[in-house]
Amino acid sequence: MSLLWQALRFPELPLDVFRRGCDDEPLMAVVDAQRLLTVSRTAAADGVSPGMRPAQARSLSPDLQLVQRRPDLEQDSLRRLADGLLQFSGWVSRQPPFELVLEIGGSQRLFGGMAGLQQQLNRHLQQLGLHWQSAVAPTAAAACLFCRVGGDTLFTEREALAARLAALPIHAMELTPAQTRALSGLGLLTLGDCLRLPAAELGRRLGDTLSEQLQRALGERPDPRPNHRPRPVFHGELALPAAAHDSAAVLFALQRLLRDLQALLTGLQAGVQRVRLRLLHEDHAATPLLLGLQGLSRDGERLLVVARERLQRTPLKAPVTGLILEARHLLPLTASPTDLLRHGQTARMSWQQLTERLGARLGEAAISGLGTVADHRPERAWHMPAPASDRQQTASPHRPLWLLPEPQQLACRNGLPEHHGQLQLCQGPERIESGWWDGQDISRDYYQARAADGSRLWVFQDRRQPGRWFLHGYFG
Repeated sequence: MSLLWQALRFPELPLDVFRRGCDDEPLMAVVDAQRLLTVSRTAAADGVSPGMRPAQARSLSPDLQLVQRRPDLEQDSLRRLADGLLQFSGWVSRQPPFELVLEIGGSQRLFGGMAGLQQQLNRHLQQLGLHWQSAVAPTAAAACLFCRVGGDTLFTEREALAARLAALPIHAMELTPAQTRALSGLGLLTLGDCLRLPAAELGRRLGDTLSEQLQRALGERPDPRPNHRPRPVFHGELALPAAAHDSAAVLFALQRLLRDLQALLTGLQAGVQRVRLRLLHEDHAATPLLLGLQGLSRDGERLLVVARERLQRTPLKAPVTGLILEARHLLPLTASPTDLLRHGQTARMSWQQLTERLGARLGEAAISGLGTVADHRPERAWHMPAPASDRQQTASPHRPLWLLPEPQQLACRNGLPEHHGQLQLCQGPERIESGWWDGQDISRDYYQARAADGSRLWVFQDRRQPGRWFLHGYFG
């Protein structure tokens, strides 16, 4: 199987780290070293262009929002992008500041061929709210070269590589200003012009790095690329282009971060049960929120539903300027078997999602499950754990589900208990003698009894006080 490489370039990444948090194109430009580095499409429509001074740009677009470049956010975003691409390839390499390269030759069959792979990859990047250029070629270096001149190149034939490279302009390569001037002075405008010259002479005049780039692009020289290794935790930060005053804007931005998390979890075949969200404010301490699920999952939509419920009952103490999402425990998540029509899984997941929403809306302390305890005494044989945390079964199928808070003493006639008439003992006794170790010991004989109206009761006789009967519960 031959290797095939795909290069992805994100030329607007300095702007994307800010505008990912909004659902429309902002009027914005990124400033670096007192010059505009990149501008949004709405700003370009006003005549603003990269390279302008901020004052000049503001004269053309008075409402233009200027933000300082954040290289830390760019590299954090590129790292999270590499994390997410692990679901498409086992070999992903970061090429800062704006490029990623992944080997896709071994992944095509998993996605139904090249067309299916590209369709799913493009959908993934669109959901992240990014702008990118893409190229596929038989070598990683060639894919990067095609990507830098606009992308949208896809070819797999190594025999056609030299001819396709020859048409590329010189500026596709990574050159120093001195090399660019020298090549221009020699009248070398394309890679084909360079390839027609003797390699040794080209290296002597312009440095070995130029010849090495060409050889790597042609596959004539090894081109080792470091494989990206994801961190065992998730940390994502997103700056908002404008302060958010309501939960709707916060949720849109959070959705972007949750998709980053979901992509990482898919690549690692892992899941999370708790994530921590911090809402950043300009003049106030961050607002912390804990988002929890009933079990391990990698579904970002489930976490988004929980976040929506939490935000609806958490007033914003100040406008939100950014988000930080953290997941510190990424645990292996294996696929669970399902039936053909998935009825069983749908019911289970619906119950979990309902519990998660109620917990987020009412508070986790307001939601509990019902579990059993290894104790023969009926009033001590159950407890209320967190939902879905107790999987024990009922201790005995002969006990009722409805117990009274306290046993109720019954009247007796001829040695038999009465409850709206004399009771008929149908089954029993079940003798329970337990609790000597904690001072709450009991000695009882339990019976199933039928009342005159047909209802079934659970009654017992206290063996320490013969003749005294008590009602303890009802059968359904």
